[in-house]
Amino acid sequence: MMPSTGHRRPLPLDGTDGYATVLTVPRTPGGRLLGAGVDLLDQQRFALAARRVGPAWPHRIFDETERAAEPAELARLFGIKECVIKIVGGLPVGAGYRDIVVATTGGDGARPIRLRGELARWARDHRAVLAGGVLAGGVLEECPDTAGSAQAPPNAGGQTPENPGHGALHPCPSPGLPALDLCWAAATEAEVDW
Repeated sequence: MMPSTGHRRPLPLDGTDGYATVLTVPRTPGGRLLGAGVDLLDQQRFALAARRVGPAWPHRIFDETERAAEPAELARLFGIKECVIKIVGGLPVGAGYRDIVVATTGGDGARPIRLRGELARWARDHRAVLAGGVLAGGVLEECPDTAGSAQAPPNAGGQTPENPGHGALHPCPSPGLPALDLCWAAATEAEVDW
């Protein structure tokens, strides 16, 4: 077992550091993975941008059902939309953010994504179904051990909510740095014919 050094270190994603490095993302609908996108979301920067642009901005980005969400949720929806744009390789001519409709329910699990217009044509051409989500609360990384601190009793594997175990990726805010949400979207091959 490697002793804690009290500082963060980069995590190899292949588990070569002797620990199992696992990031669990909810299962997305469909079959074979066609593409994926990720985006780091800083809630404070999103709020600042929204204030600078003004009240017309949400009308250009979100449809009516999405605009009913709380400001923090609007930021997450925007992050998921950015991920979809990465999957399709950019917005096609004639398409806009409002053509990507993300379900406002689903918490941190997989949310269905509906596409309209040119983006819907892309989905039909690729036989794609999309889902996205948010892993909220901070940058995902391995935090130093919390041994010796007051914490909840461990589960059968010796893990606690504060210390999920070596190699586990979880939200870990850094002092002086913003807490970032990890937004994601995945396009998978539809299991039924269009």
